[in-house]
Amino acid sequence: MRGEPRGHRLGSKLTRRGLLRGLAVGAAVPAVSALLAACAGGQATPTPAPQPTPTAAPAAQPTPTAAAASPTPAAPPTPTPVVLKGTKLNILFGTFFVPETQDLMKQQLQEFGKETGVEATIDFINWPDLQPKISAAVQAGAGPDIVGMWDTWPSLYKDALVDVAEIVEKRIKGEGDYFDWVKKTVMVGDQWLSIPIGAPTSAQVYRKSLLEKAGWPDPNNPPDTWEDLFKIGVEFKKLGMPLGQAFGHSTGDPPSFCYAFMWAYGAMEVEADGKTVAFNKPQFVEGMKLFLSYWKPAFDETGLSWDDATNNRAFLAGQIGWTFNGSSIYIAAKKQAPDIAEDIIHHIYPKGPAGRFNNLGSWSVGILKYSKNVAGAKAFLEWWTAPEQFRKWLEIQQGYQVAPTQYYLDDPYYKADPKLVPYVEAAKYGRNKGYAGLGNEKAAEAFARYVVVDTFARAIQSGNAEEAIQWGASELEKIYSR
Repeated sequence: MRGEPRGHRLGSKLTRRGLLRGLAVGAAVPAVSALLAACAGGQATPTPAPQPTPTAAPAAQPTPTAAAASPTPAAPPTPTPVVLKGTKLNILFGTFFVPETQDLMKQQLQEFGKETGVEATIDFINWPDLQPKISAAVQAGAGPDIVGMWDTWPSLYKDALVDVAEIVEKRIKGEGDYFDWVKKTVMVGDQWLSIPIGAPTSAQVYRKSLLEKAGWPDPNNPPDTWEDLFKIGVEFKKLGMPLGQAFGHSTGDPPSFCYAFMWAYGAMEVEADGKTVAFNKPQFVEGMKLFLSYWKPAFDETGLSWDDATNNRAFLAGQIGWTFNGSSIYIAAKKQAPDIAEDIIHHIYPKGPAGRFNNLGSWSVGILKYSKNVAGAKAFLEWWTAPEQFRKWLEIQQGYQVAPTQYYLDDPYYKADPKLVPYVEAAKYGRNKGYAGLGNEKAAEAFARYVVVDTFARAIQSGNAEEAIQWGASELEKIYSR
C-alpha cells in the first residue's frame, strides 16, 4: 500500500495553506511572516524577531556552587542536588524511528531526577509538529526548557537560545572535535548555542536475492555509481520491483537523494562565500538528463507523491527492490520479517563524476532563554551528553544515528553487525545543506522551500533538465542574494 500524496503539485498556484505546511519544517518565524505576505500578494510585513521572555529574578534561579572565588582552580560545574532539588525541567523532542530510544530517554531522565532532585519530564511529538511547537513557545516565552532541533534550526532560533559553549568545549576536550558537517550546521557564527548529537544517516538498501536474479555480477558488492544504480534498476523493474525513491515534500528521503546527486554531478547551492549560486552547472545538467533517461524504465513512477514512510512500507511489502533509507527498514525487518532482514544488503551512497556525498547535518539540543531553570537544563545536558549516557542512546538506535565525532564510531553497535557498517561510513562523506557555505538561515529557507527537491520533480514532470535547473538556480538566487 502506498502512502498518501502529500501536497506536491508543481505548476499549480502556491497557496497560503500549502506554504504553511511546507514551512512548518524549516522556516523561522520572521521568514514565515514575510513568505506568507508574499504568498498573499502583498508586501511582507516585518515581524519582530522572537524576543526572550524577561527572565526571573536572579534569586529565583538555581545557582551553580562551584564558581566561588578561590586561589586554586575551580572544580568543573556539576549537578548539585542541594541547588537543583525541587526544580522542574521539561524537554521536547520529535519522535524516534527506533521507538526504544524514547523509552531509554525516559529512563535516563528518571536517573537524572534521582541524582539531582529535579522533576524532569519529556515529550515526543511528530516531526512535522516540532518546529511549529518551538516557534510558538519562543513567541509566547513559555514552554519546554530544552528542545531537540534539526540541523539548520540553531541559526533560526539564535536569538532565543542559551550559549552552551562551556558544555560543548568539554565534549570536544573529552571526545575530540566534531565532524565538519556538524560544525557547519550547529555553530552559529562562532557561537555554540546548542549541543550536537549527530544525525540519522542513510544508505542504499537492496535485496541481495534480487541482485542475483537481475544478473548483477557480485551481489555482495552492489552498484557503486549512480549510473550503475540506474542500469540495475531497469532489470529490477522488469522483475516487478523497481527502484523506489520519494520526490514529494518530506524532509528525509527526497533531500537525501537530491542533494547527494546534485553534489555528485558537480553542482551545489552556493560557493564557499555563501552568496554565489553554483547550481546551474553543465555537469549537473548532463547528470539530470541521465537520471531522466532512466526514470520511467527503472523507477516506481508514483514516487513524486511519496512521503518518508512510503518507501519503508513498499520495501518490506516486496513492491520495490531498492531505496535510500536509514537502518530503520532493516531494524523493522529483523522484528517482523527475518527472512527479508537476512536478504537485505546495504551499501554507501553511489559516486558520480564529482565524488561521493551524503546529505548530513547534525541534530542538536538547546536551552531556550525563557527557561526558569537554565542551570538545571545545563546540568542535564552536560550529564546526558557525557559518554556514560550518550553511548547508551547511540547504542539503542542500532546504527540509525551516527555520532557527531569519530570518538564513538568504533563502538560495537556500529561494527558488530556488518550490515550496518555503511551507515557509519556515511559520516566520512557528509556535506551540509547550503554547502559549500554554512547550514544557516538561507540554507534553511532553501530547504523549507524544497528548491533542490522541486528541481528534480519539475524535471521529472517536464522532461526538461535545462529548464528545471534554470528554475532552481533562479529560486536560489532569490534566497542567497538577499
